[in-house]
Amino acid sequence: MLHRLLTVVALAVLFLVPSPSDQAADILVVHRNANLREQATTQSAILDRLTPGDELTPLADTRTNGFWHVRTGAGLDGWVYYTLVHREESDAVVVPTFPGAAPAVLPAWDKPAPQGSVLAPPPGKDPCPADGEPGGDIGTNRRKNRIDVPTEYHPMTFQAIAALPDPNAPAKRSKWTPQQLQVIEPFEGVAVSVIGYIVAVRNQNSGSGEATNCHYTASGFVDLHIALVERPGQGEEQAVVIEPTPRFYAAHPTWRFATINDLEHTETPVRFSGWLLFDPVHKNHLGTYRSTLWEIHPVTRVEVFENGQWRDW
Repeated sequence: MLHRLLTVVALAVLFLVPSPSDQAADILVVHRNANLREQATTQSAILDRLTPGDELTPLADTRTNGFWHVRTGAGLDGWVYYTLVHREESDAVVVPTFPGAAPAVLPAWDKPAPQGSVLAPPPGKDPCPADGEPGGDIGTNRRKNRIDVPTEYHPMTFQAIAALPDPNAPAKRSKWTPQQLQVIEPFEGVAVSVIGYIVAVRNQNSGSGEATNCHYTASGFVDLHIALVERPGQGEEQAVVIEPTPRFYAAHPTWRFATINDLEHTETPVRFSGWLLFDPVHKNHLGTYRSTLWEIHPVTRVEVFENGQWRDW
């Protein structure tokens, strides 16, 4: 009888305790100096210091307060903040391909004139015209604030966009020479699609806001800055910037910081579609927050790759 009872208990334990194959798979790799904390909060005690290249085993499939529950190679369990690590690619990760993706933008592709609209303002502000703040960079703002949606997109490789030419021109197009304008004319305004991974998401609501949105700073009335990289684990310095804009938010409520931020630092491929734009304002971001001044801006379609297929976000 005792032998039979021990056998039943052993079987119960076997089924109650998850095996390694039942637990979260894959490996998280540290890409910035990080703290391993006792709890999922920055106020918690530091258990260990992690350095780039350290490999961690995730102990859960989802994050808690932005933290991954992990185990180090030395067997120490703790919590690490998600922006400091990335998932290591494995044979089980299905990375979608983009059949027919063009390696370069062809000058003959259609570049329709932008169609704009007035943006209804937040309380206490005046409406914002399609050209942005009066006296601003109309040539750039009119393109950022366009509302027309392409009927088709040209699929592009990531590097095709990252390698587009830079005229090294002033921040305002009114000060450009005809030669500088000719550098971007064959490419700007083409409708394209590109696949990548989100490494950073930011609301453009700091300071006094942007002239393109008449310096609004209220949530829902500013552009969203998304740093997209070609492969998981790459940094912002290798990113192409993608920007959803407030004139599209009403029709696409998931294109907000609170929701699209869930895709930051994940291995979920995202396909962004929209209009190619050269944004000369952000030269100081090159090499830190982006690799090029070319953007997809505004975004007109967002898709995520889940369960082997694309779905609209």
